[in-house]
Amino acid sequence: MATIKVKQVRSRIHAPRTQKATLDTLGLRKLNQVVEVEDTPSTPGSGLVGTSTRGHKGAKARSGYKKKIGFEGGQMPLQRRLPKFGFKNINRIEYQVVNLSSIQTLAEKSGLTTISVADMVAAGLANAKKGPVKVLGNGELTAKVEVVANAFSKSAEEAIQNVGGTATKL
Repeated sequence: MATIKVKQVRSRIHAPRTQKATLDTLGLRKLNQVVEVEDTPSTPGSGLVGTSTRGHKGAKARSGYKKKIGFEGGQMPLQRRLPKFGFKNINRIEYQVVNLSSIQTLAEKSGLTTISVADMVAAGLANAKKGPVKVLGNGELTAKVEVVANAFSKSAEEAIQNVGGTATKL
Protein backbone atom coordinates (compact mmCIF):
# COMPACT_ATOMS: atom_id res chain seq x y z
CA MET A 1 0.00 0.00 0.00
CA ALA A 2 1.00 3.61 -0.50
CA THR A 3 2.06 6.03 2.20
CA ILE A 4 0.62 9.49 2.73
CA LYS A 5 2.37 12.53 4.21
CA VAL A 6 0.12 14.32 6.72
CA LYS A 7 0.96 17.75 8.14
CA GLN A 8 -0.71 19.52 11.08
CA VAL A 9 -1.47 23.05 9.85
CA ARG A 10 -3.81 24.48 12.49
CA SER A 11 -3.55 24.52 16.27
CA ARG A 12 -5.49 21.88 18.15
CA ILE A 13 -6.34 24.20 21.08
CA HIS A 14 -9.94 24.97 20.06
CA ALA A 15 -10.46 21.89 17.90
CA PRO A 16 -13.37 19.53 18.64
CA ARG A 17 -12.72 16.40 20.64
CA THR A 18 -13.03 14.14 17.58
CA GLN A 19 -10.38 16.11 15.66
CA LYS A 20 -8.01 15.95 18.61
CA ALA A 21 -8.52 12.19 18.76
CA THR A 22 -7.75 11.91 15.04
CA LEU A 23 -4.54 13.92 15.46
CA ASP A 24 -3.52 11.65 18.34
CA THR A 25 -4.09 8.47 16.34
CA LEU A 26 -2.01 9.87 13.45
CA GLY A 27 0.79 10.77 15.85
CA LEU A 28 0.66 14.54 15.29
CA ARG A 29 1.63 16.42 18.45
CA LYS A 30 3.06 19.79 17.25
CA LEU A 31 2.16 22.45 14.68
CA ASN A 32 3.72 21.94 11.20
CA GLN A 33 4.76 18.40 12.14
CA VAL A 34 4.79 15.96 9.19
CA VAL A 35 4.05 12.24 9.60
CA GLU A 36 4.03 9.45 7.02
CA VAL A 37 1.06 7.11 7.41
CA GLU A 38 0.01 4.02 5.45
CA ASP A 39 -3.03 4.65 3.29
CA THR A 40 -5.69 2.31 4.70
CA PRO A 41 -9.40 3.03 5.03
CA SER A 42 -9.35 2.79 8.83
CA THR A 43 -6.29 4.99 9.53
CA PRO A 44 -7.79 8.53 9.38
CA GLY A 45 -10.84 7.85 11.54
CA SER A 46 -10.67 7.86 15.33
CA GLY A 47 -13.72 5.62 15.82
CA LEU A 48 -15.29 8.26 18.07
CA VAL A 49 -17.74 9.96 15.70
CA GLY A 50 -21.32 9.26 14.64
CA THR A 51 -22.76 6.56 16.83
CA SER A 52 -19.43 6.23 18.64
CA THR A 53 -19.41 2.42 18.60
CA ARG A 54 -22.85 2.27 20.26
CA GLY A 55 -24.92 1.20 17.26
CA HIS A 56 -28.18 2.82 16.16
CA LYS A 57 -30.98 3.72 18.58
CA GLY A 58 -32.16 1.72 21.56
CA ALA A 59 -31.45 2.08 25.27
CA LYS A 60 -27.79 1.11 24.98
CA ALA A 61 -27.16 3.95 22.50
CA ARG A 62 -28.51 6.59 24.91
CA SER A 63 -26.61 8.37 27.63
CA GLY A 64 -27.53 7.35 31.16
CA TYR A 65 -27.99 3.69 30.23
CA LYS A 66 -27.31 1.30 33.10
CA LYS A 67 -27.57 -2.44 32.73
CA LYS A 68 -30.16 -3.78 35.19
CA ILE A 69 -29.15 -6.73 37.34
CA GLY A 70 -30.57 -9.92 35.88
CA PHE A 71 -31.58 -8.28 32.58
CA GLU A 72 -31.13 -10.68 29.68
CA GLY A 73 -32.01 -8.50 26.70
CA GLY A 74 -35.78 -8.90 26.97
CA GLN A 75 -35.57 -12.68 27.36
CA MET A 76 -37.32 -13.99 30.49
CA PRO A 77 -34.61 -13.80 33.19
CA LEU A 78 -33.32 -16.93 34.87
CA GLN A 79 -34.72 -16.02 38.31
CA ARG A 80 -38.20 -15.82 36.77
CA ARG A 81 -37.87 -18.98 34.66
CA LEU A 82 -37.02 -21.20 37.62
CA PRO A 83 -39.90 -22.33 39.84
CA LYS A 84 -40.24 -21.20 43.43
CA PHE A 85 -39.43 -23.90 45.94
CA GLY A 86 -39.39 -24.42 49.67
CA PHE A 87 -42.01 -24.09 52.35
CA LYS A 88 -42.28 -21.91 55.43
CA ASN A 89 -44.65 -23.27 58.05
CA ILE A 90 -46.64 -20.41 59.54
CA ASN A 91 -47.55 -22.54 62.58
CA ARG A 92 -43.92 -23.30 63.53
CA ILE A 93 -43.02 -22.59 67.14
CA GLU A 94 -39.46 -21.34 67.58
CA TYR A 95 -38.29 -22.63 70.99
CA GLN A 96 -35.41 -21.36 73.08
CA VAL A 97 -33.37 -24.38 74.10
CA VAL A 98 -31.93 -25.08 77.52
CA ASN A 99 -29.81 -28.19 78.07
CA LEU A 100 -29.81 -30.45 81.13
CA SER A 101 -26.19 -29.50 81.84
CA SER A 102 -27.29 -25.86 82.22
CA ILE A 103 -30.10 -26.89 84.59
CA GLN A 104 -27.59 -28.94 86.63
CA THR A 105 -25.24 -25.95 87.05
CA LEU A 106 -28.20 -23.70 87.89
CA ALA A 107 -29.40 -26.18 90.55
CA GLU A 108 -25.89 -26.41 92.05
CA LYS A 109 -25.31 -22.64 92.15
CA SER A 110 -28.73 -21.55 93.41
CA GLY A 111 -29.74 -24.62 95.42
CA LEU A 112 -33.25 -24.64 93.95
CA THR A 113 -35.41 -27.77 93.92
CA THR A 114 -37.96 -26.28 91.53
CA ILE A 115 -36.62 -24.60 88.42
CA SER A 116 -39.17 -22.66 86.36
CA VAL A 117 -38.94 -20.59 83.20
CA ALA A 118 -38.64 -17.44 85.34
CA ASP A 119 -35.58 -18.92 87.09
CA MET A 120 -34.00 -19.74 83.72
CA VAL A 121 -34.64 -16.19 82.52
CA ALA A 122 -33.16 -14.75 85.74
CA ALA A 123 -30.04 -16.92 85.29
CA GLY A 124 -29.66 -15.77 81.67
CA LEU A 125 -30.34 -19.19 80.13
CA ALA A 126 -33.40 -17.90 78.26
CA ASN A 127 -34.97 -14.63 77.18
CA ALA A 128 -38.51 -13.84 78.32
CA LYS A 129 -39.34 -11.95 75.10
CA LYS A 130 -38.08 -14.49 72.56
CA GLY A 131 -40.62 -17.26 73.06
CA PRO A 132 -41.26 -20.57 74.84
CA VAL A 133 -38.52 -22.66 76.46
CA LYS A 134 -37.75 -26.28 75.58
CA VAL A 135 -35.47 -28.47 77.69
CA LEU A 136 -33.14 -30.77 75.73
CA GLY A 137 -31.30 -33.85 76.99
CA ASN A 138 -27.70 -32.74 76.36
CA GLY A 139 -25.50 -33.13 79.40
CA GLU A 140 -25.98 -35.01 82.65
CA LEU A 141 -28.41 -34.28 85.47
CA THR A 142 -27.61 -35.55 88.98
CA ALA A 143 -29.75 -33.20 91.12
CA LYS A 144 -33.33 -34.20 92.01
CA VAL A 145 -35.18 -31.21 90.56
CA GLU A 146 -38.69 -30.33 89.45
CA VAL A 147 -38.37 -28.58 86.09
CA VAL A 148 -41.23 -26.45 84.74
CA ALA A 149 -40.96 -25.52 81.04
CA ASN A 150 -43.05 -25.20 77.88
CA ALA A 151 -41.71 -28.38 76.23
CA PHE A 152 -39.31 -31.27 76.86
CA SER A 153 -37.48 -33.66 74.59
CA LYS A 154 -38.03 -37.36 75.33
CA SER A 155 -34.45 -37.84 76.45
CA ALA A 156 -34.62 -34.83 78.79
CA GLU A 157 -37.91 -36.01 80.33
CA GLU A 158 -36.47 -39.50 80.90
CA ALA A 159 -33.25 -38.13 82.42
CA ILE A 160 -35.17 -35.90 84.87
CA GLN A 161 -37.45 -38.82 85.90
CA ASN A 162 -34.48 -41.25 86.26
CA VAL A 163 -32.92 -38.96 88.88
CA GLY A 164 -36.24 -38.76 90.74
CA GLY A 165 -37.34 -35.32 89.59
CA THR A 166 -40.44 -34.27 87.67
CA ALA A 167 -40.86 -32.59 84.31
CA THR A 168 -43.93 -30.34 84.22
CA LYS A 169 -45.19 -28.77 80.99
CA LEU A 170 -46.80 -25.34 81.08
